[in-house]
Amino acid sequence: MTAAASREHEIRRLAEASAWRTSLAETRLETSPAFEAWLDTDPENPRAWEQVNGPWVAVGEAAASPEWMALRQHALHRARRHGRRRWRTVRLPLLAGSIGAAAAAAVIGLWVAGAMLNGQDYRTALGERRVVTLSDGSKVSLDSNTRVHVLYSKDARKLELLSGQARFDVAHDVSRPFSVHARHETVVATGTAFNIDLLGERVRVTLLEGHVTVLADAEGAGPGPAVLRPRASLSRAGSARPAAVELAAGQGLVGEPSAGAQVVVASLERATAWESGQLIFEDEPLGAVTERVSRYTDQPIVVDPSAAGLRLSGVFNTGDVETFVDTVTHYLPVQSNLRPDGSIILVRKKL
Repeated sequence: MTAAASREHEIRRLAEASAWRTSLAETRLETSPAFEAWLDTDPENPRAWEQVNGPWVAVGEAAASPEWMALRQHALHRARRHGRRRWRTVRLPLLAGSIGAAAAAAVIGLWVAGAMLNGQDYRTALGERRVVTLSDGSKVSLDSNTRVHVLYSKDARKLELLSGQARFDVAHDVSRPFSVHARHETVVATGTAFNIDLLGERVRVTLLEGHVTVLADAEGAGPGPAVLRPRASLSRAGSARPAAVELAAGQGLVGEPSAGAQVVVASLERATAWESGQLIFEDEPLGAVTERVSRYTDQPIVVDPSAAGLRLSGVFNTGDVETFVDTVTHYLPVQSNLRPDGSIILVRKKL
């Protein structure tokens, strides 16, 4: 077996182990005949199971604290309420069955690259939003200027988010893990709802319902489990990133190649506001805000470095550049200038 084939085999085992961990959690079982059969199918399967299950158990014990239980209850309530409103708005039926738990993996791109040689692309134009129903009943909601590649086979459902932002509502099927590769992260699910946003080199994964297992890539993985709390750092350059981390509904993972990854408490309302044509910012740097606003317009907005660190909160309609610029220049010490190429630059006012 070549090195590439061996790596692909290893990654596939981890993805399948994540799917089984999720399925057993959903059904509240410790084992099942089908799971035992999977363990016996390949001598490497028990080893992959230990890599996934050990950290899951460790994090699960910490997650029994009153703080985390309250967070999960609140997050689930908001997710369900938003989900009902969302599907009424677009007049589509809810997915059959309950939206269950998920398993995620942050793995190297080799496995995904090989999977993306064929398949189908779905994309949206500037200012367009679209909901795509896949052959298994899963739904992919695409934001403005977004591209998703889909490749289904009898054994797996492989997708890649190539640009933009998308929400994935996954039909449950433990025998065919549903994986979404985005930059340097891969989310593997059997049935759940999650949002992935690409902004520059940053990848933000927000879990809307269920559980998620995040597997570290080969370069950053540590040898054993670790229990992570909100804002915990998953360093790639310093201490080893744990091999697997569990996230609960209302939590997210933010990853950047230069800064590693971080577990955060996520705002579900903010993460899904784009579906109703809104952008919600909460004390965020102006540089990041304008980068997101520019996703919805053909008139780019850039920020001079002197003003990029100013903080902004507010709710804006996607594509409404005029209102955004008026608000920013009114509440922050910046002014806007129209450049010859038609773009708008925000610069800090001189005192």
